[in-house]
Amino acid sequence: MIEISIIVPIYNVEYYLDKCITSILNQTIKNFEVILVDDGSTDRCGEICDEYKRKDCRIRVIHKDNGGLSSARNFGLNIAIGKYIGFVDSDDYIEKNMFQELLKRGYEDDSDIVICDMKYDLDGEDVNDTNFQDFGVLTGEETLLKYFTNNYFKSHAQNKIYKRELFNDIRFPNNKLFEDVAIFYKLLYRSKKISFVDKKLYIYNQSNVNSITKKVFNLKNFDLLDNSYEMMKFFEEKPCKNQLIKNCNQFYFISANILINMLYKSKKNVSNSDFQSMKNILKKRINKQYYYKGLKIFCSSKKYRFIKYQIYKLSNIFYLYEIKAMLLGLI
Repeated sequence: MIEISIIVPIYNVEYYLDKCITSILNQTIKNFEVILVDDGSTDRCGEICDEYKRKDCRIRVIHKDNGGLSSARNFGLNIAIGKYIGFVDSDDYIEKNMFQELLKRGYEDDSDIVICDMKYDLDGEDVNDTNFQDFGVLTGEETLLKYFTNNYFKSHAQNKIYKRELFNDIRFPNNKLFEDVAIFYKLLYRSKKISFVDKKLYIYNQSNVNSITKKVFNLKNFDLLDNSYEMMKFFEEKPCKNQLIKNCNQFYFISANILINMLYKSKKNVSNSDFQSMKNILKKRINKQYYYKGLKIFCSSKKYRFIKYQIYKLSNIFYLYEIKAMLLGLI
């Protein structure tokens, strides 16, 4: 049986693609398949994929119309046959022992998910800014508590391996931003064992990233808030610990404030009428009940002083919800 299916969604990254594919083919394990999904690229990516397929029988290539990152990943999931699934974005690359390390831990612990640390390549310079820790073996619910509270690891799909059956009825949502956030909590909740490898084995290439925080704010950014809302509803319907619900509520609060910050940072790049329109939409989209609960939880936590400072800076924004009086009582 093939140990792992490595899915690579590809779109117009011909400059980076060779390095990505080579880093996968040079893995210290040999029993794997690589699924290259050319998502309607208009550059030479499709040709490059076919060239590699002719050279290595472990490579499978899909050419499809452009449908976005989620669509490409889902195409790969639909045909994957490995015991485990891994994802590598086509402008990133990995250490040669990444999948050996993750599979070794997965077999030792019979893990549903194994997570490693990652580092960032910014114009050829390694940047390490993670707070990763090796927690041994945790249950899905224990891992969710870590995920929501201390940012020990992120929801990126790429620096992990997953037992294939976790995806039996789970797929990435099409035409949405923050697609990793939309399914990561479901995969964790479904998992009995999650293991960790405290090594920086995945290299996230930021040289080719047009961060959404640098673009003009648009309606697609609300996907983050929608994902957080769906997450709240998901856990409210499950037999979860009360602390998990609270932590999820904090996550909603954080997501809302990320959008608030993104909106106000983009103010200078849009007309006043567009800004006011976006602000009114945001006001309507934020669930006040979840937001208030998240605010209260944060202000009663050990992070109180930091949050109080953030509230002070953003108090004019929070006035959208007519809670300035409450905030003044906290400052």
